[in-house]
Amino acid sequence: MSKVQIYLKPRPVSPIYGHSNYLPFQWNPDFKYGPFFADYGPIPPDATEVYIIHSPYLSAGIATFHNELIPSLADAEAEVPDPDQTCRSLWPSLYELQRAKLGPVSQFLRDSESHVNMLYQGDHARFPPPPGVSKDPEWHKLFFSILASRRDVELHDSDVDTELEIFAWAYMHYMVFYISLPWIKLRTEMADRKDAYATNTPFSAKGSMSLDEFRAEALLFPSKYVPQGNHPDNERPNADVLMHSVLRRRNPSTVPDDADLV
Repeated sequence: MSKVQIYLKPRPVSPIYGHSNYLPFQWNPDFKYGPFFADYGPIPPDATEVYIIHSPYLSAGIATFHNELIPSLADAEAEVPDPDQTCRSLWPSLYELQRAKLGPVSQFLRDSESHVNMLYQGDHARFPPPPGVSKDPEWHKLFFSILASRRDVELHDSDVDTELEIFAWAYMHYMVFYISLPWIKLRTEMADRKDAYATNTPFSAKGSMSLDEFRAEALLFPSKYVPQGNHPDNERPNADVLMHSVLRRRNPSTVPDDADLV
C-alpha cells in the first residue's frame, strides 16, 4: 500500500506569492486547511484540492496514526492515573504503565522527524540518531526549523509531492505529541517519584504543574528553533477543535497486514 490521497481546503491568497498554491508551515499549527486523508473519515465538502502521492512509508504512517495511536491516546486525559491518589507501593507499576503507553508514541515521533528531515535534505541528509538515542539537538533543530521557519511554502510541480508528504508528517507528529501530553506529564512525575522510591525517601508533590500548565510549557519546546514573533497569540490554534477534528476523522478499521510500518 503506497497510494495516499490527500485533500486540502483552499488557503487564502498569500500576500507574498499573490496566489493560494502554498502550504502553511508553522508552530503551533492549526491545520485548519488539512491535510485530510481518503479512507480515514469524512472529507469536508470544502476540501476541494486533491493530491495523490505514492509513499509506502507515509501510507503506513497514516494507518498507524489513525488506527493505533489515536485510539490508544484519545481518552488520555481521563485514563492517566493520578500518582497523588496512588499508594506509594504502586508507583513502580505506574512507571511501567507510562513506559508501555509512550513507547509507540516515542517511536512514531522519532520516525516522523526522520522522514521529514530526510525528505527535506534529500541526498544530503545525514543519518538519523541511532536507536536508543532519545535526544539529538541538531536533529530536533532541523525538524522544527523545517516546520516553523519557512512559513508559507509555495508549491511547485517539481516538489509538490515532497512538500505534501512533509506537511502530512508534520500534522501527525504534532497531533500525537499534543494528545500524548497527559502521559508525558505522568512520565515526568513518575521519574521524580522513582528516585524517591528507590532511596526510600519522602516525596512531596508540592509545586507540581497542572495539566494545562504542563501543556503550555511543553508546547514551547521548539521555540528556540522558531524565529521570534512568528506566532502572535491570536494565531495560536484551538486545541480542543483540533482534537475533535482528529477523532471525527478516525477510521475504526485495523492496520492492513501488509502495511509497511515506519
